[in-house]
Amino acid sequence: MNVRLRFFPSATTMAVMRFLFACILAVMALAPVRAEEVSLALPSGETLAFSRYPADGKELLLWFASEHGLAPAEVQAARELAARGTEVWQFDLLAAFFLPPANSSMDGIRAEDVRAIFGAARKTGAAVVVYAVNRAAVPVLKGLADRAAEHTKVLLMHPHFYSAVDTLVGADYLSFGSLSSVDALVLQPRRSAATPWVEDQLAALRKQGARAELLMLENVREGFWVREGATEFELTEGERLADLVNEWRARVK
Repeated sequence: MNVRLRFFPSATTMAVMRFLFACILAVMALAPVRAEEVSLALPSGETLAFSRYPADGKELLLWFASEHGLAPAEVQAARELAARGTEVWQFDLLAAFFLPPANSSMDGIRAEDVRAIFGAARKTGAAVVVYAVNRAAVPVLKGLADRAAEHTKVLLMHPHFYSAVDTLVGADYLSFGSLSSVDALVLQPRRSAATPWVEDQLAALRKQGARAELLMLENVREGFWVREGATEFELTEGERLADLVNEWRARVK
């Protein structure tokens, strides 16, 4: 006589199996996303190389590094954002074009080349948000100027878009044209020499048509995620840069 024994897992065993499966999925979702090196042909004839952190979501963050380049914390933040569903294209414009780390280098990047970046991003069909650090604000705003039909949300981290500055009088700001399609959130570290005239900076953006708001970042200095001699709080904030970027972009309507 053949006897067949069948094993029916108990409710407790099934619950444990479901929990382990959920843990495996969570670990897979948080696994580091590898960057893809991508090249984009530009109207100037140049070819721009950048890092793409792919994701399955419907949001795309264009991250423009400052004139000092990308810091490890910024690269890590891009990986984390992609793991959570936001695709990131990360640009180090000066390194890509073999330019020295100077304001004049950022200022010399052509508006039509930056517009080509935005055009490629919009072709993906994703909701695009721009994040620009320090002097990267100049090429970004040049590329967004006079584009009334292309509404764009922009995070400007301690933006530096003045032509001259006097610590007592304030700054003379660059003119880009119409920024009527730009919704900007200026992220200003409180512990910065530029904080006293940040309202003038907002006024300069609004004068050119942008909808500009201010978020003061308390207890940190400019470039807090990469500073030598950073405080414990700055180090902690730098480690959670991906969380902060998510919080900041949620504020831009």
